Amino acid sequence: MTMVANLGQRIRQAREQAQMSQVELARRIGISANALCSIEAGETDPRVSRVVAIARELHMSLDALVGMEPPAKRQRTRKAASVG
Repeated sequence: MTMVANLGQRIRQAREQAQMSQVELARRIGISANALCSIEAGETDPRVSRVVAIARELHMSLDALVGMEPPAKRQRTRKAASVG
């Protein structure tokens, strides 16, 4: 099982799955290809606005891109009414 550890790696994986080059994604979000390369390599932490733009261009949710899992559903327990 392959685990993607950081945001840059998740961005690279999503971009590759979308069959988009670094140059194309960078152009679409308004940054240089070198800047995107630095983000994917984990050398630079992107601003939230950049992460949002990347998620939008890759047609994925922000939660999925940043590796957030939805909160676990809480299970309610009901006590059986005791007849006594």
